[in-house]
Amino acid sequence: MRNTPTNTPIGELLGKAEGLKTEIESVMATLDDKQKELKAILEQIKKYALTQFRDGDTKVSIKGSRYEWVLSKSETTELDKDALEADGLLEKYTRPKTNYRLTTSEIKED
Repeated sequence: MRNTPTNTPIGELLGKAEGLKTEIESVMATLDDKQKELKAILEQIKKYALTQFRDGDTKVSIKGSRYEWVLSKSETTELDKDALEADGLLEKYTRPKTNYRLTTSEIKED
């Protein structure tokens, strides 16, 4: 793999992206503990909100002084892939799907 010249349009974009990514990673490292604490608190809020559902409700709102937390409920159906496969139908109704995902990983210096 070769390095992209920095004096090209894509090279300039890569340089900006790397600088921003480094800055963001630095800030995110300081927020990690707070994110973990918030996640635990949100789980407790969710558990409380679950107890507030009544028959026929699709959402429950809990208002604080600055934010409102809404727990929504939706019911869906899903396919039993094991049963379809056992009946020989899974392959017949399976179709290819193409997804694209851009990932970023740090280049380790030797």
